[in-house]
Amino acid sequence: MMKYVKYLALFTIFLLSSTLLGISGSATSPRYINFQYQPSTQTLKVTVIHLSPAVKIHYVYRIAIEKNGELYQAYLYQKQPGFFLLKYTYNVSVNPGDTLTVSAYCILWGSLSKTKTITTTTDS
Repeated sequence: MMKYVKYLALFTIFLLSSTLLGISGSATSPRYINFQYQPSTQTLKVTVIHLSPAVKIHYVYRIAIEKNGELYQAYLYQKQPGFFLLKYTYNVSVNPGDTLTVSAYCILWGSLSKTKTITTTTDS
């Protein structure tokens, strides 16, 4: 009986290890990021593609907005609002010629950034 318990414990440890390694091994960084500034409402609409079947443990945990090379705003999240496509809207005040960089950070693996220079005071 003791031998059976020992093998069962080893099998359970193996199974848990394989599962946990599989989750982190399948973790991906954000694959796409884009944003659009709307001057009339002073809003920044951010779109991120980040595949995650387990949105409470593998998610985009931080969106950072830099304005002219300095951190302007950062938002922290505890889970991902969707399985694949994420959309966020932020209040941001910029002027023509300002440069915005938006970065999305995965809790398990990597990040992705995009930079644009604001060229107009009208919505495009």
